[in-house]
Amino acid sequence: MNLKKRIVCSVAAVAALITGGVATTDTGFTQSVGQVVIDGQSLGNLRVSPAALELIGNAEGCRQDPYRCPSGLVTNGIGNTYGVPDSPVSLEQIAKDWVKNIQSSEQCLTASASDAGLRQGQVDAFTSFIFNTGCTRFRFNGDGSETRIYRKIKAGRYDSACRELNYWVYGGGKKLPGLISRRQKETEMCLGVPEANI
Repeated sequence: MNLKKRIVCSVAAVAALITGGVATTDTGFTQSVGQVVIDGQSLGNLRVSPAALELIGNAEGCRQDPYRCPSGLVTNGIGNTYGVPDSPVSLEQIAKDWVKNIQSSEQCLTASASDAGLRQGQVDAFTSFIFNTGCTRFRFNGDGSETRIYRKIKAGRYDSACRELNYWVYGGGKKLPGLISRRQKETEMCLGVPEANI
């Protein structure tokens, strides 16, 4: 595997493949993406909005070539760690993998929360968070006990769960500037803060 060749790609271009071209200035920016079709292939629905795609994509970055992420996993695309080939992939493949990975995060959220009370911003923020941490870490601490954010979401205390996001800013025992920024944006989106700077 060639881990030295770096091929950076555009998050906006990949997001446009998923949304059919909906941009951040469009009125549908804060509504669910809905049905996704890429290269004539139906990939199912996405509950997140284009705003969430922008937040997740910009936080994760986009690479067409395989690389090792900070946790040591072979990664490509936008945070994809599943079935990563040894060679660069197309933007269409990155979009397909991203949809599958976001759907997995959405399924984790759905299994944890009642859909009835979740606002779009909460779906977006919690999905971004789960995409970043993984479903198991979202639910459980290292000792096997349930995390506070998971307990609050299960109990339907969504605004309180939103306020938990800013505690998840550590990596390797240190506060990481990228996580601080991402969690602040997720919190603003989750609580519906007007004109969140995403």
